[in-house]
Amino acid sequence: MTSTDSRLPDLRRNPFDWSPLGGLVMRPWYDRCALHLVAGWYLPLSRAWAAALANGGDEAGFAQSAGLASFPGGLVGRSLQGAIAKTLRRHDRHKAADGHWLETYFASRVPGDRDLVEAEQQRIDTASSLMTARMGFLMARRRIPAVRWQVRAPDHLELPETGHGDAGTCISLPVPPDCALPAVEESHPVLGPYGREYWLRFASPGGTGDTAWARVFEPEGVDNPPTLISLHGIGMEVDDWRDAVDSAPTLTRRGLRVIRPQGPWHGRRRIAGCYGGEPAMSLGPEGFIKLFAGWGAEVGVLVDWARRNGSARVALGGVSLGALTSQLTAVAATAWPESMRPDCLLLVATSGDLLGVATAGSLSAAVGYPEALARAGWTQADLERCLPLAEPRGPTAMPAQRIVVVLGEADTVTPFAGGLALARRWGVPPENLFIRRQGHFSVSLDLCRQPQPFDRLVALLNSD
Repeated sequence: MTSTDSRLPDLRRNPFDWSPLGGLVMRPWYDRCALHLVAGWYLPLSRAWAAALANGGDEAGFAQSAGLASFPGGLVGRSLQGAIAKTLRRHDRHKAADGHWLETYFASRVPGDRDLVEAEQQRIDTASSLMTARMGFLMARRRIPAVRWQVRAPDHLELPETGHGDAGTCISLPVPPDCALPAVEESHPVLGPYGREYWLRFASPGGTGDTAWARVFEPEGVDNPPTLISLHGIGMEVDDWRDAVDSAPTLTRRGLRVIRPQGPWHGRRRIAGCYGGEPAMSLGPEGFIKLFAGWGAEVGVLVDWARRNGSARVALGGVSLGALTSQLTAVAATAWPESMRPDCLLLVATSGDLLGVATAGSLSAAVGYPEALARAGWTQADLERCLPLAEPRGPTAMPAQRIVVVLGEADTVTPFAGGLALARRWGVPPENLFIRRQGHFSVSLDLCRQPQPFDRLVALLNSD
């Protein structure tokens, strides 16, 4: 029997997973509230938080980074000074705990289970504390924009008229035998609530120039399980929040190994002066194309790693931004060796119409994305020139019978019509298409309470 101090504690269950509460809350009204909270609260607070981390106690630098004309005086200014100081103190504590975590999990010697649990508990405690420091900037929320825009004019981008890379997408991955894939380093494992957990890291082959990170969850008592590579949505950094809502690791209870990569500019890959995922929006089309290219190439490395580590079948899946990346990667993978191609695909809250997401999506509108593009001189023709790089226009590496799609009829972030059109174009069979009377956020958060798409994916991975 494993003692409680040699295993990571169980996660607090999301109350919305229970019926009838979940059935009452996970409806389109929740999505309208969530959109307002994300665009009007969380992102402006995140912008202030990132400005504080980037500029230390420099008030003028903070004001410029946060989008303020000057550092305010009076009660608001004193509140900001306190919030900045608190954020920096929490950052220092997290930096120390994270350094200890790295030394423990990637030590040359094998650490004890208690050491691993203690290091992870300290890391997640300080990371969560740092993330919640955003709340200190509430008094200035209305003054701070959601995004610090850095969109370059279209004539500064070197984009071809048609798609490039593998299978006509922005994703290009030099593959064996022409080029060796980067070596993947594994951390020491620790027992967690879902089974064995450990981390992977490797040099990103996708042009981001940094280290790719992924967390692995393995079921207990299952030899060579099939694998799901699960890509998160924009701004989702569940490895830095204690008890974050994330349904993917629960699939280990269905016998799957789950690999959860951190996307470019998220988590350990966040760049100074930005909050998690902000560059994807702030750079305009260039940001999303760079993210797709980097993350998609990393998926190829992870598929190959999963096969070399016992998985005969590998699925790729994602939610929102993760789904947009997954569907593009599924097209790019048609040009890769068989060992690097995923066998199944799970798309949640997706769209094949990237122009519609950018110009008509409710989150894009709420943060001012179309206006930012217009100020930088982008036209409809410029956007259409980028679409072959970002839209999944070709066939996928897996047959339609192995594609599972989950859509919300009330989704206005990645509008429902674009996802339905993609599913129909690819010929996704009715038993693999799940359409729910929900919106963008509720359709993904409700997967634990309504896990039929997961059950279908598991059945496909275990079928001949």
